[in-house]
Amino acid sequence: MSTLQRIVVGFVAAVLLIFVAVVGILATRPTQTPAPMPTAVAVNTQAALPTYTSQPTSTPTSTSVPPTVTTGTMPTLVSDVSHGKWTIKGTDRLKENPVVSGWLSRMKDPAPSLWKTFPNVPNQDVPEFRVVNNTEVPDGLEYGVPNVPFCQQDMRCDFIVPAWHYRLITADYSFQGMTCKGANGRGCALLLINVMDQSYTWRNQMADNGFSVAGRYWNGDALEWGVWGLVSHTSANMLNMPTSSHPGESLNFGSGTNAGANCGTPPACNSVDFTVVVHAGDAIIAIAKTVVTR
Repeated sequence: MSTLQRIVVGFVAAVLLIFVAVVGILATRPTQTPAPMPTAVAVNTQAALPTYTSQPTSTPTSTSVPPTVTTGTMPTLVSDVSHGKWTIKGTDRLKENPVVSGWLSRMKDPAPSLWKTFPNVPNQDVPEFRVVNNTEVPDGLEYGVPNVPFCQQDMRCDFIVPAWHYRLITADYSFQGMTCKGANGRGCALLLINVMDQSYTWRNQMADNGFSVAGRYWNGDALEWGVWGLVSHTSANMLNMPTSSHPGESLNFGSGTNAGANCGTPPACNSVDFTVVVHAGDAIIAIAKTVVTR
């Protein structure tokens, strides 16, 4: 073997020895498992929303503060023309209105059992209630478009009474500083009668989530009939006595759940505090009050 051959063989052998040594080192080196990366937890920067529980509808909770003051005050009442179950007091304008004074003096005591229907149709229980052409009641009232709930927004609103019209409101109310608050089964009703030939709006008055209807009266010289019928029929409904929405169509039966649940209970009210205000535009002429029971 020549010298060159011996050099090549030696070189190859050295390379092999180095390769075997490296393999041995790698085979004995421990295997390293990469450390797991930490799991990032998202941070919620938005505050948690509260959970609301709805109140039972039978006991609503109100956060609004009901108004206690309304615009205007009652004028001075200088005369007393009360009779029967009516307490009637007049301003100094009553003596200037003999027509109003006349029909106020003829008003009958409320009779809810006799007025099952509104005084816009003949009433067989009151034969003296005048009827012409078999169906017309010239001394009665028109039943207009009812509004319910009335004045529910903040309990404050305007009471609009068109010319030669009435407006009936059944609710806890405050009118020109005169207030009625139902309690212990007592209901509140307010009847405004505008005997002027111009409409009038009583601004900024109060009614608590009530009912209202307005309409024309047909005979201003004989308003005792329309007022008697309206006060009696409205009270009959609020007292849950037998009434009809139309002749032959029962509304309340005298027992069971009252239509509208007056006074907030199924059997309705025990009594009705009724106030009638007669006015000519913004001028109050007289105020008549009564309490109606079964």
